Amino acid sequence: MGNNAERVSKPFIQTLFQSGRFREVGVPLVVLVAAVLGTAIFSPRLLEFNSLMSFLSDASPLLILVVGGTLPILLGSIDVSVAGMAALAGVLAVQFNPALGSFSIVAVVALGACIGALQGFVQAFAQIPSLVTTLGTLGMLQGLAMLITGGTPDPLPESDVVINWLGQATAGIPNSAIAILAILLFLSLLMRFTRFGRDVYAVGAGERTAIMSGVRTIRTRVACFAISGACAAVGGVLLLSITTFSSPSLSGNFLLLSIVGVLIGGTAASGGVGGLVSGVIGGLMTSWFSIATIVVGVGAEAQNAVFGILALVAVALTTDRGKIGVIK
Repeated sequence: MGNNAERVSKPFIQTLFQSGRFREVGVPLVVLVAAVLGTAIFSPRLLEFNSLMSFLSDASPLLILVVGGTLPILLGSIDVSVAGMAALAGVLAVQFNPALGSFSIVAVVALGACIGALQGFVQAFAQIPSLVTTLGTLGMLQGLAMLITGGTPDPLPESDVVINWLGQATAGIPNSAIAILAILLFLSLLMRFTRFGRDVYAVGAGERTAIMSGVRTIRTRVACFAISGACAAVGGVLLLSITTFSSPSLSGNFLLLSIVGVLIGGTAASGGVGGLVSGVIGGLMTSWFSIATIVVGVGAEAQNAVFGILALVAVALTTDRGKIGVIK
């Protein structure tokens, strides 16, 4: 009886560890848990409920940027404009508030989606590399945010119900985390049960093949970048709910961190491999590593060097060189 159970369990365990789903979600999750437990050795109070909820609240802007930024990378592209969009969204949410009230959030998220969609269309129609397209947009968005504010922080009006709600908690759980969970659930269902999700992976696996299979690649690209822009705008709003003031320089470090979060979650830089859930786990790892580096004695000024190394390692491990051919 024991031998039969052993024979049954071994194939199950082997299948589990060899499955793509486990590699996509399980491995990053194991790494995250190991990082949390390892850091707790040096600072046990980090595992207290209030500390973990505070961490979730602080990590929320980065997490939503990672969620949105995962889609362009699944295409084999990249959106480096997210930090600029987050900064501009925070600035405009404050600027629009006197006229629109709490609907200013709807306006800035819609604007983010439109800017993202325009980036995707320009890249696909004019055949400009996504890095160049979004890098140019990053400069324009940051410049516009600086021009609007003159570099001076603007306080958040106390009358904004939605942003104030995002900065609070329900049953001890940050409302920002609840909002991200709702967005993640919606996008995961969209990717899982609609043609859009299949088209995204098809384009990422091979765009020429996808075109010959009838995939509308321009429409898919526009939609992915629109979602990325909208999520970046939400990130700016979440950042505003934490700081209670807007500034064009608040999201400056999010560009590197959001890309690192997507890549160390297991989404391949060459596209076609990965997912939203693994991206969120990668975002949590990136946020936690920010804490861990300080706990173990790495100064804040050296964090970018650490994350730069993580980005290089993640790209080296996830890039499909057979699909790309010659690396340039």
